[in-house]
Amino acid sequence: MRRKSIVDERYEALMFAKSAESAREAAVQLVRSLLGDEALGLSLEDALRKCCRVLRPAKDASEQRRFEDEFVELGLWPVSSRQAAA
Repeated sequence: MRRKSIVDERYEALMFAKSAESAREAAVQLVRSLLGDEALGLSLEDALRKCCRVLRPAKDASEQRRFEDEFVELGLWPVSSRQAAA
């Protein structure tokens, strides 16, 4: 239950970030709390896509891609290096 509340807090911080810096920090914290060691070696973009598949799965592949793109945009706005490490 504690892990879920941490993930929820970090997800909310990402959703309501007021700057690119705070969005990236929230994204990194969310990735680390949701994926743990699994996030090591993944770019932040790839880790966010994986988080999205856990948090908001879709049955339709095109819808899933749209969800993932929107989720990545939240964590990497404005356009930043796609090679940022998680």
